[in-house]
Amino acid sequence: MMRLVYAEGTHKKIGYDLGYQLKEDIQHNIILREQDAHSKGIDNCVLSRIIHTYAALSSPFSLQLMEGMSKGSGVPFESLLRFNALQDIFSPEECTSFAAVGKATSNGKAFLLKNRDHRYYEDNTISVFQVMKTADQNVIASVTVAGSTSVKMGINRYGLAVCSNTGPTNENVLTELEPNQLSRGEVLKEALACTSAKDAVKYTLGRLVDSQMQIPGILFLVDAHNIYVIEADHTFAVIHITDGCIVRANRFLVVENNDTSVEKEISSICRYLRGKQLLKENNGQIDREKLLAFSVDHKNGPYNNSICRHDRNQKESPTVSAGIMEMDSKYPEKSRISIALGSPCWAWAHSDGNFTFQMDEDSKSIPQRFLDGTNFKEFIKSGPFRD
Repeated sequence: MMRLVYAEGTHKKIGYDLGYQLKEDIQHNIILREQDAHSKGIDNCVLSRIIHTYAALSSPFSLQLMEGMSKGSGVPFESLLRFNALQDIFSPEECTSFAAVGKATSNGKAFLLKNRDHRYYEDNTISVFQVMKTADQNVIASVTVAGSTSVKMGINRYGLAVCSNTGPTNENVLTELEPNQLSRGEVLKEALACTSAKDAVKYTLGRLVDSQMQIPGILFLVDAHNIYVIEADHTFAVIHITDGCIVRANRFLVVENNDTSVEKEISSICRYLRGKQLLKENNGQIDREKLLAFSVDHKNGPYNNSICRHDRNQKESPTVSAGIMEMDSKYPEKSRISIALGSPCWAWAHSDGNFTFQMDEDSKSIPQRFLDGTNFKEFIKSGPFRD
C-alpha cells in the first residue's frame, strides 16, 4: 500500500506530524521487520553492531526526525532506530532507472525515471509519498516507507532529483557487515538538502570517502544540467553526463563486484540491455511520454526480465510503483514528480492510478482518493495490463 502525507517545520516537528499521521502504518512495518530479524536468526551481537553503527552514521536531521516520529506515533525511539537500521538489509529493491539531459531530451528539461521493484508479496510494508517543507523553506517530495527516514526516490524545490538501485549482492551480506557502512536511502535524503546535483555529489562522495555502502548500490543525482551516477560498494566510481542519457538495473558496469547470483544477473542484464536499446532508439526525443512508455515496457517479460515486472509465482520483485521526475532549469520550483501507484502498466493507464505533484503546488490540492492508500491496492497486479 502507498499513502500520501504532508508535514512542515523543524525536523522534529515534521517527524512528529509524520508519526502522528502514520502511527498504525509505522507499527505495522516495525512488526514485519522484527519478524524478518527473528526468521533470519541474526546473532544479537551482530544486530547490536548494526544498530550502533547506523546510529553513529546517522545525520542529526535523521535522528531528530526519528525523535519526532517517536513522540507522534508513540513508538519507542529505540524501535524506530532499530527499524531504520535494518530497512536496507532486509528490503533490497531490484529497480530499473533512466536519466536524460541536454540534447538527449526533446524539450531541454532533464528527466529521471525509477521503476521500483520490491518484494511486495513477501515484504508487505506500507510505503508513503511524503511532502516535507523544512524550516529553510526547502520542499522535498519523496517515496519512502512509513517509519523510515530514508528516501527511495525524490525531488526538491531546487530541481534536484535522486533515486537508487540495489547493486549486486550476495547471500552473506548480514555476516559481512562491517563498521562505517552507510544506508543508501539515508545518503539520498541528506543529499536533497543541497541546491544542485554538483553539491549533492560532492556531499555524497565526502560520505563515501569515510564509509562504504551498507548494501552495494547505484545512486542517481540529477538536476536540469547534470546527471551523476555513483556505483558504490567497498569502492566507488562516478559517471558524469551533461548531454546524454543513461540506464542502470542492478549491475555495476564500472566498479568490480564479486556477486555470483546468476538468476539476478539474468534479469538485470535483460533490463539493462532493453533500456539501452530504448534510449538509443529515442535519443533526442526523450520526454515524459517516452519515459512512460519505457516504464510499462514488457519486452523480455512480462515477468522477471522486463522493465515493467510482474510475478507469476509471487516470490520475486515485481514493479510496485514508478516515478518520473522532470527538472525545469528556468523555473526549478516548477519541477515536478509523477507517481504511478502500483504496477506501471496498470497505474499509468488509469487516471486514478497516478498523480503529478509540482514543487510549488499546495499539497492540499492532491485528491483525497490518493491519501488513504486504496488506489495502490487497486493497481498493484500480478499480471500485465491489456487494453
